[in-house]
Amino acid sequence: MLTNINTYEKFCSHIFVSRETYEKLCLFQKILIKWQKSINLISKKTIENTWDRHFLDSAQLYKYVKDIEGNIIDFGSGAGFPGMVLAIMSKKKIHLVESDHKKCVFLKEIAMLTETDITIHNCRIEDLNFINVDLVTCRALASLKNLIQYVELFINKSSGEKQKFPKMLFLKGKSYYSEIVELSKIKKISFDEYPSITDKDGRILYINKVDNLNIEND
Repeated sequence: MLTNINTYEKFCSHIFVSRETYEKLCLFQKILIKWQKSINLISKKTIENTWDRHFLDSAQLYKYVKDIEGNIIDFGSGAGFPGMVLAIMSKKKIHLVESDHKKCVFLKEIAMLTETDITIHNCRIEDLNFINVDLVTCRALASLKNLIQYVELFINKSSGEKQKFPKMLFLKGKSYYSEIVELSKIKKISFDEYPSITDKDGRILYINKVDNLNIEND
């Protein structure tokens, strides 16, 4: 596990950001610790190493999203990981979806204090109104199988032409392989797999395409 990266130079030794961006992340971290005393934003066991477990973990996704031109939806944003971090790193058109009202109030404060352009939806994923989306992100919310079901439910809300699956970018832990095996029983997926810089057993999964198995011809 990475440790002691809570300085600008040490953070940039892993992922380069401007000093202005780093200062905004520092403000985010400070407010996070303050709010953590009253509401459960992150796991208590990660409070001492928020920089690697949450901020760097989220920031490592930036290189995969920086060229996305359309909307990005972050399912189950919680305390803003990874969506708020990516937005602070200057990624536009990010939508955070979080059902907990108190967490949404926290996210709005972070957005205001860091002057971050972001859209926050205080609702359950299944209640989110349809918007055109190029990429779905998620971190530590559900199994791959359930995440795919959430995306299916969302795109089926389109009132126009049948929507294609958006690309999906997920941070997964050591159970990622068994989740892929389980999903492959019902779906055919095309994906790229990358190592995580914060978890030797974790992976970054970039899913490019999802199809049903045994599709019958018309």
